[in-house]
Amino acid sequence: MEKEKLWILGCGDLGARLALQLNRQEYSIYGMRRNPLVALATKRRADVVNWRRGDATKKRDIERLLADGADVILATFTPDEYSHGGYCRAYVDTANALAEALPNLPRPPRLLIWVSSTRVYGQSGDEFLDERTPPLPNSFQGDMQLAAEEIIGNAVPTTCVVRFAGIYGPGRDRLLSQVRAGRCAPSQPPQYSNRIHVDDAIGFLIHLMEKHKRGWSPEKLYIGADSMPVPMHDLQQWLVKAMGYTSAHLREIVQTSERRSKKLSNERMLASGYELKYPDYKVGYSALLESEG
Repeated sequence: MEKEKLWILGCGDLGARLALQLNRQEYSIYGMRRNPLVALATKRRADVVNWRRGDATKKRDIERLLADGADVILATFTPDEYSHGGYCRAYVDTANALAEALPNLPRPPRLLIWVSSTRVYGQSGDEFLDERTPPLPNSFQGDMQLAAEEIIGNAVPTTCVVRFAGIYGPGRDRLLSQVRAGRCAPSQPPQYSNRIHVDDAIGFLIHLMEKHKRGWSPEKLYIGADSMPVPMHDLQQWLVKAMGYTSAHLREIVQTSERRSKKLSNERMLASGYELKYPDYKVGYSALLESEG
């Protein structure tokens, strides 16, 4: 069987982790970055990803690198700076370049997956939000990501947008660092957090690729989250005990915006047939703490 070509654009941590999980007898994996040497310096091995230098905001670079075709394109961009301009470059400019370049390729990809974020939901409250809920961003980050989704949505016939909640796991342990420092969200009003373990984020992306290869058509949009939204205060209280501290360790109350408090439904994700390895924060963080020893 001939290998398929997977192009990971903006190939960073998520893309490199995914590449390690794929069957290399079935996929030839290419990664586009402005500076591939950065990826190699961080031990993203050249025997797994064929690194190529290119700027995904430039139509000519996409056309040049993908001139021999691509069966699957996975777009996983990260801003070079956390500013309006940084987000515009990372999402809107790349979406525009892709939308212009892909029709000029010798053959369109069978599947384009665009990784977005649940930041596009600026709503708050106790009702569950799902893919049918109109997104109402309340930040420039959400505005830029939603604008990019709208641009890329019609780039190829089979375009799938995945809005991931907060991704955690090995190397993504910001919350654990906050708990170790004794920082905690207030108990009232509840500020709900939505998360997904990095292994499930990768697993779901591969699930979409593999099922599509077998003739299944994905939905245009998915929320990628685990099955248990949880108030941040409750999560931190659970973590502090799991990490061996007393409740008194959480001594600094950190106020965060109530507008970030929302509950996200993953019903469509589960209806696709994907089974979560870490269905809730207790299972996921227990595995993470165990791996840290």
